This record gives sequence, C-alpha cells and structure tokens, in this order.
Amino acid sequence: MPLDSQPDSSRANLTIARSTRRWPYERRILAWTLLLATPGLALAALVLFAVDATWSLWLFGWLPVAFICVVLAVMVRNKAGYPLRTLANLVEALRQEDYALRGVTGSPPGALYELVTEINYLAEDLREKRFAGVEADLLLGKIVEELDAAVLAFDDADRLTMINSSGSAIFAAAAADLIGRPAAAMGLDSFLDFTEPRVEQCTFPGKQGRFRIQASRYRQDGVPQKLLVLTDLSLTLRQEERLAWQRLIRVIGHELNNSLTPIRSMADSLASMLDVEPRPADWDSDARAGLDVIKDRAQALSRFMSSYAELTRLPPPDKQPIRLGKLLGRVAALDSGCPVELEERLDIEISADAAQLEQLLINLIKNAGEANQAAASKAAVRLFWRDTPAGIEIDVVDCGAGIPDSGNLFTPFFSTKAGGSGVGLLLGRQIAEAHGGFLQVSNRDDGLTGCVARVSLPGPISLVTAE
Repeated sequence: MPLDSQPDSSRANLTIARSTRRWPYERRILAWTLLLATPGLALAALVLFAVDATWSLWLFGWLPVAFICVVLAVMVRNKAGYPLRTLANLVEALRQEDYALRGVTGSPPGALYELVTEINYLAEDLREKRFAGVEADLLLGKIVEELDAAVLAFDDADRLTMINSSGSAIFAAAAADLIGRPAAAMGLDSFLDFTEPRVEQCTFPGKQGRFRIQASRYRQDGVPQKLLVLTDLSLTLRQEERLAWQRLIRVIGHELNNSLTPIRSMADSLASMLDVEPRPADWDSDARAGLDVIKDRAQALSRFMSSYAELTRLPPPDKQPIRLGKLLGRVAALDSGCPVELEERLDIEISADAAQLEQLLINLIKNAGEANQAAASKAAVRLFWRDTPAGIEIDVVDCGAGIPDSGNLFTPFFSTKAGGSGVGLLLGRQIAEAHGGFLQVSNRDDGLTGCVARVSLPGPISLVTAE
C-alpha cells in the first residue's frame, strides 16, 4: 500500500520503526560535524602529549578548543534543522488547508530559496483553487436551490444526503428532517434505476401528479453517489392546456362572430320587412339577397369547422413502398389552377403514405399558385426533389411576394390569404412529422422574390431500375 493511502496510525508506526533503526536527521548532522573536528583535536592532543605539555596547557588550551568545537557542532545542527522545521510547518499548514502561511525566502540564489519560493507558489495556487471551488459550490447550490424540479442525492447505501427546497416541498418536510432517510422509506427506491427519463403518475406527501423522473450516478470523494431529479409536469401541462383552450376559444369565437353577425343582421332586416304592410315591390329580390347572405355565411362557418375537424381526424400514415417520380408526376398533372414545372430526375423508391403525401403536396402547390396569382406572376410553380444524407427533400417554389414573417405560419387558423382557413400548412406539417420528417416555409435565398416550401422525409431510399 502506498504511504499516502495509509492511515495516520500506520504512518506513525512506520516512523517509529524507522527511528529505531537510524538516528534522527539533526543527530546525524551533529555527529558528522563532530567527526570533522575529531582529526584536529586528536592531532593537537598527540602534539601536546609528545611535548609533555603541562596540565594547564591541556586545561586552558586543548579543552576550550574541544568545547568550542562541540558548541559549533550544536549550532550547525540547529542551523540545518531550522529551515527544515519551517518547511515542515508550511507543508503541515497546506495539509490542514491553511493557505495563509508563507515562508521567508531569504536572499537568492540557493536551493533553500528555490524550495521555499515554490512552496509559497503552491500555497497561493491552492488558495485560489480553494476559493474558486467554494464559489463554484455556492453557485451550484444556489442554482439547485432555485430549480423548480426536485433534486435529491443519495449515497451508496441509498440514504438521502442532499435535497433542495422543491424536493422538501413535495415531501412536505424540512430538509434537515429528510437527510439520512433511506430511499425505500421515501418511496423512491424504484426510481433510482431510471437511467432514461420516464413520466410517471406519482403521489407524494406534499404533491401528486405527473412527474418526469430521471436518475444518474456520480462520484464524490471517490464514493459512488446517485442523483434523482423529479420534475412536476402537471403545472406545465395545465398552463399549456389553458393557453391552448384560450387560443382555440378566441379563434372560434372570432370566426363565429364573423358569420353570426351578418346572419343576425340579415335576419333582423328580413323580419322588419315582414312587418311592413304593404310590402315593397322589390321585396322578393331583397329577401332572396338576404337569404343568400345567410346561406353563404353558414357555408363559410361549416367550412371552417370542417377544416378544424380535419386536423383531429388525421390517421397514422400507412407507409408503403412508392415511386416518388410517379407520385410527383401525378401531383403535377392535376388541375390545380396554375402551371407546374416538374424537374425530371432518376426515379427512386421511398416508404410513405401516398395519399397523405399527395394531399400535402397538392396544398403546397395550391398555395404557391395562389401566391403567383396574387403577385400577377405568370411563372410556373417549380416542383423538384433532391437526395440528402438524411433522406430526401421535396421543394415547391413560387414567384410570389414572399412572406413578411414566417413565425406565425404554423399557428392554428392563422392565414395570410383573405378567406383562408389557416389549417393547410398546419395539416401539412402534421403529415410530414407523422412520416418522421418536417415541413418548413421560407423566402427564397437566390435573389428572387417568392417562397420555398420544403418537405424533408427520412430514408431509406433506393433507385428504381429501368423497366
């Protein structure tokens, strides 16, 4: 086991075991210093012994020199150990995450100067990283706390370790009371395996409804942890449902008023004419004109309701292998009130619902023809397709005035044409999306006026060999 992975008690035991085999560093410095002075002292002692020196020369000559050597050796030992103790204190402070201490570097250059300088740089880097980590944790905690979704963290024993305020709300308890509870006791143990998002109907102490549930795994300090996110969809769904109803009622009310107002007005006029005696000579013609107005507005209202009902009756596509070239040829040959120019290409075979795809293209060609007529353009509507890495694209191009704003084109009942129902493009988009593709309408980008309606359908596609 590496030393840095051993507990403190093992480190202490290892240090004691080593100290019994070797002298400490300071004692070795002292011993080596005295060893260096020993030859000189021994030589002086031999000389004094050879000349038969008196005891006073030994007492006041050799002994003071020996004492001075010992003192100098002790000073060398202390001098050598002081910076090491200082460095040990600095490293200990770093280990205790105290990054305020700094070592005095002294005069450069030198190995000790470089070592103390690097330790000071290390302490400064660790301090900055610690502050950055603390600030990031505070920011993350603030973000998690402000989330509408409930965020819960569990340890490897499936006990709750963290929960935000939204999570506390759905459990109708304070976070301090929930921390430490097992996931099973909170009814969340089965959710911890939801690695893919799921929508479930759930009942919690503080809230019930449909929740989007997703679990993930992460590690903290090397220990596996589990994160669970519960998003309440009920409020969002209710808000979207309310907005949809508001838009629907507003549009239907507008159309009903547009039809019922003239019907009511003509009915009042006809009723007043019946009260006049004798009736005017042109009474019959006025009555017929009034009834024609009522008939026309009733038919317009019926068409509007039929168009709306068509959106809800679109069946799933019955995909079959079809030859795209033949289908486009049939659509282009239909009498749509405008000339259609079909670009010839090699025929291919795709999988689609022929009837729905024809309906989509007929609506787009009709819109393109009406755009050309509104702009007094005699140009033909261009119809062509191209293959892409994702599938095919079918383009219907007109030479009209273009569209000022494409943001509302797919809004239900929104139309840029007088008398339009506003469901043609919406129905076309539903058909394209039901086939796994999409429909987009934009102004031409080739420098000419007009629009491009592009139907993108996914593959696979295959070339049709010549028969």
